[in-house]
Amino acid sequence: MAHYKLASERFIEYFKARGALIEKVENLTFRKILFATALDSLARAAFGNIQHRKRIVQLVDNLTDWNAKELVSLPQLELNLREKKLGRYRLYREVRRRLAQWSPGDIIPLARSPYATDLMKFADQQESTIVGNCRYPELFYTYRNNLIHEFREPGYGIEIPSDEDKPYYTYMINGPWQLVFPIGFFSAIFDQAVSGLHNYLTESKIDPYTRFEFGSLWRAN
Repeated sequence: MAHYKLASERFIEYFKARGALIEKVENLTFRKILFATALDSLARAAFGNIQHRKRIVQLVDNLTDWNAKELVSLPQLELNLREKKLGRYRLYREVRRRLAQWSPGDIIPLARSPYATDLMKFADQQESTIVGNCRYPELFYTYRNNLIHEFREPGYGIEIPSDEDKPYYTYMINGPWQLVFPIGFFSAIFDQAVSGLHNYLTESKIDPYTRFEFGSLWRAN
């Protein structure tokens, strides 16, 4: 067997074993942090030492089967447009119109979200950038950063105890809809990323260990 195949098999088995250990952690926040940390290593194995946001988003976009990858968060888009004082234009009005169809008290799945391409026809150049930044893989990266760097989850979403592996929205009285990435989703996206990475490494003939530095020297001057 080729060297890169042996290396990728060993790498994947290592992360499968670590994933099984993470599943045993009782605290949900701690478990999310561990999955989020592991995803970074998977992304680096695939795409090397490129810009951090880019490699995490590429991991989700290219190596997972998440069916919401091309969808946009209406609540986050509304908040972003309002923050940038773009509430007088067509895109904001369209976002508000669509959000008005959501019923307070319901749990709203991401399937109710529009595709980015559906909204681009209402947007100018600046707004198009904001639409892209509100795609769910981009928001997942922000969520991941809050967990790892601030030891907290963004927003005020309420995670409903269940085995649910799909993100959703909950509603705050007199407030915006809150996006929730439940623990089941972290587990599912990790498993998909491991599987997708395995195929990618094999097809691209990549030894994942070449993406990392090993040795006694911690930091070169």
